[in-house]
Amino acid sequence: MSTRPTTRARAFIASAAVLILAGLAYANVIHPSLVPRRFAEVASGKVYRSGRLTPGALARVVERHGIKTVIDFGADPEGTDPDRREAATAAALGIDRVVFRLEGDARGDPNAYARALAIMTDPARLPVLVHCSAGTERTGCMVILYRHLVEGVSIDDAYAESLRMGHDADNPHVRLMAEEFKDDVRRSWRSGEPIEGWLPRVK
Repeated sequence: MSTRPTTRARAFIASAAVLILAGLAYANVIHPSLVPRRFAEVASGKVYRSGRLTPGALARVVERHGIKTVIDFGADPEGTDPDRREAATAAALGIDRVVFRLEGDARGDPNAYARALAIMTDPARLPVLVHCSAGTERTGCMVILYRHLVEGVSIDDAYAESLRMGHDADNPHVRLMAEEFKDDVRRSWRSGEPIEGWLPRVK
């Protein structure tokens, strides 16, 4: 008795293989190119957050949510191909792109957070998309400050949201930056004056 698969069985196996390959292609290539990492709404119609975006993902978010301004906390080193691609995509879409380069663990010049907060609360610049590389540390710290200073949410509750969004709990700097500089960021945001003497406090 022959053990060779029938024509119908071979067709089924081939179809299954095609579906599996198509699924893998969608999961690993198509979906990431259209949907940014960790995309979420922060304030409806005003502020959104995400990780790094491909040109296709940025175009889709702009179309769906009417984004006027992108705040990039240094997802890619200045002048690299991904950095230039995002700049070119933003220009082609007719939206503003503002870059503040912070360390990946959220440390850096707190004036970046104050200036970003001013943009995030300027009706003429909204809606705003805030992102970094993973969308968890620098973006997480910014959202904590926004929740606390603009919406009146406690640091504890805002930090809990950051954890739900994938913040690495082993990185202490997100919460430390928010707690250490929240009052300075508030004063700078409201007055427009820069935060002075911050460097010795960032370790």
